[in-house]
Amino acid sequence: MEERIRASIHQYIVSTWLSGDERGFDDNTDLLSAGILDSFSTLSIVAYLDETLHAQLQPAEINPENLRSVNALVRIVLAKLAKTEERVAAQ
Repeated sequence: MEERIRASIHQYIVSTWLSGDERGFDDNTDLLSAGILDSFSTLSIVAYLDETLHAQLQPAEINPENLRSVNALVRIVLAKLAKTEERVAAQ
């Protein structure tokens, strides 16, 4: 599941903001310092995580640390999905 999530986020960023050109871009690229994320693209990636990967971030979770790279996004998505699974199992 982790690799599917990683590939999905990576591909979304490459196709949406890099015009399909992933040269020099990897899962550790700092999205903020590379100029990939700004206020508009931050809203877009948060919506993508919610709508496509079913990981709804709370306002406090929308911060530079969680949005730093593809790897950081994967970590927050996995954490959100694990919490959802825990809630479902507890019911």
